[in-house]
Amino acid sequence: MSGLTMMMDGLVHTADLEWKPLGPGTAYRLLRVSAETGVWSAILKMDKGAVFAPHKHLGPAEIFILSGSTQDRHGTTRAGDYEFEPLGAEHPATTALEESLIHFTAHGPIAFHDEKGRIAMLLDSEFFLKTQEKAPEYSLKKAA
Repeated sequence: MSGLTMMMDGLVHTADLEWKPLGPGTAYRLLRVSAETGVWSAILKMDKGAVFAPHKHLGPAEIFILSGSTQDRHGTTRAGDYEFEPLGAEHPATTALEESLIHFTAHGPIAFHDEKGRIAMLLDSEFFLKTQEKAPEYSLKKAA
């Protein structure tokens, strides 16, 4: 049984998963990904000062802060806080105020854009399905 198939089962021992790079100061442990629905769920680890670039949610997302704190469009989030980002939510950068662990479930892609508002990178279920086959240098892919 492949690692990806085991992730589709009901139990994931998160401590046994490898941290994979997502970008400078950010890593993830993939919990589940669905090719059928596009939903993916991961634990994100952000070092203090790590930044998620400005982005737009092309599907809703649910965020639960497990530890640490971040600064985003809603203000400061702390351990135990829950956020919901609706379809189409667009916001500036999110910054880790301290080392943070975040449970993140996306119900669709996230489009990261550059300073001119153009999509520069796309984070989606297809990406996570492909990265389970090989370890990329960074997990965010550049848009064509």
